Amino acid sequence: MLRRVVGALEAAQVRRFGRSAISLVARTPVVLLHTTGRRTGIERVTTVAYHRDLDGSLLIVGGAGGQKRIPDWVANLRANPAAEVTLDRRRRRVTATELGGADRSEVWTRLVHVWPRIERYERRAGRPIPVIRLTPAGRTPPMTPEPN
Repeated sequence: MLRRVVGALEAAQVRRFGRSAISLVARTPVVLLHTTGRRTGIERVTTVAYHRDLDGSLLIVGGAGGQKRIPDWVANLRANPAAEVTLDRRRRRVTATELGGADRSEVWTRLVHVWPRIERYERRAGRPIPVIRLTPAGRTPPMTPEPN
């Protein structure tokens, strides 16, 4: 119950100010992620931390603070990768791509420098933490070149 109240308050702050008190304290930028519920078809809104990648896409992780269960928003994106984000008080359409293999490893190494705690979360969860790239809708996600 407390998580819902705090989440709603944080979402309102992000909509109004482009950031939240929690993101300021944690020194981590956040976006509102709008997904479609995989069972209900109803829009779900979650505040998630992001890192802007070199190509301008947004990287988010489904760490959930080290919980064993993956976040619902990850399952929703797996079912329907079309989503929206509210970033800088503007809502934009994005396409989610879950990274795997070498792509995930390369990005994970960079994200550990940004969010050192995610390694601890992954150990605590006992599962690989999903890494998701959000690209503007209609733009092809960047591909990591295969080694020669």
